[in-house]
Amino acid sequence: MTARILGRAAFLSGLQTQDFAIYGSERRGAPLASFCRISKEAIGTRGYVFAPDFVILLDPTLDPEVVSAGLKKDGFILINSEKKLSGFAGLKTHYIDATGIAMKALGKPIPNVAVLGAFLKLTEMFPAGSLEKAIKEELEEAGHGNMVESNISASRLCWRNVK
Repeated sequence: MTARILGRAAFLSGLQTQDFAIYGSERRGAPLASFCRISKEAIGTRGYVFAPDFVILLDPTLDPEVVSAGLKKDGFILINSEKKLSGFAGLKTHYIDATGIAMKALGKPIPNVAVLGAFLKLTEMFPAGSLEKAIKEELEEAGHGNMVESNISASRLCWRNVK
């Protein structure tokens, strides 16, 4: 859902987008990878993203070498963690405790929407209003309309607190 919301927010801002996910084992909490291409120009490329500009890491227990593979030299990794982690030396990293913020705002440890506020602050890719509209639209379409305001609040908190 993170890539879908990000893609929709960029689209609402007049950008071209493409988002998709790759699922491993089909169980809640299993690692997965999702991708979002965003451009001012038409996107003709399909398939995996092997050289990302940015990486959002929601699960800090994943292997840093795998997570950072192919990251462009001027890119960064946004890590969902309350503390700095070893294993990312030499890479530009930013940290946000999106899980802690989600617990406060949602009452659940679901950081995937909240972290987008931090990502938006770091990239300044599009206006915050587009992100909030995308959160509302995606959550309502998924049947989670009751979670819209708390997720918007969590994304705002992540925007304010990213390091």
